Amino acid sequence: MTSGRTIVAGFGNLLLGDDGFGVEVVRRLAEEPLPPGAELLEVGIGGMELVFGLMNGCGRLVIVDAVRRGHPPGTIYVFQPTEADLAPGSEPGIDPHFAEPTRAMKVARVLGYLPDVVTIVGCEPESCELDLTLSPPVRAAVNEAAIRVREVLAAEHGR
Repeated sequence: MTSGRTIVAGFGNLLLGDDGFGVEVVRRLAEEPLPPGAELLEVGIGGMELVFGLMNGCGRLVIVDAVRRGHPPGTIYVFQPTEADLAPGSEPGIDPHFAEPTRAMKVARVLGYLPDVVTIVGCEPESCELDLTLSPPVRAAVNEAAIRVREVLAAEHGR
């Protein structure tokens, strides 16, 4: 089922420092109105929450998460998952942390709920160890990531 609805899903564990990046960005996005049809979903570590959110129809999915790709902490990435990332039984190919969003997307795809358009806005973490705060470079990247998500949403809505 497709629709004009866009879900912006923030992944991450708030107890593990920079791993909570996606949740923090979604909370920042909640401070201002979003384009029509865009909804925020604070997934945290419950990947199935995303699947349930997609079951009501969704034309586009934006995932916000900490993503290790070997660049300096705080680096923002905007990319689409590859077909290999979403293939049944495949490994995510980015980092073991990424397995949770990828696993949720795989389940949604098998059930027929994953939209054709998926964008990931990620941030290179510095530390995902027990800590209730983001590291300084990742904390500084929250605003930039929120801007990038808004750019993705604006491009979708022709603004």
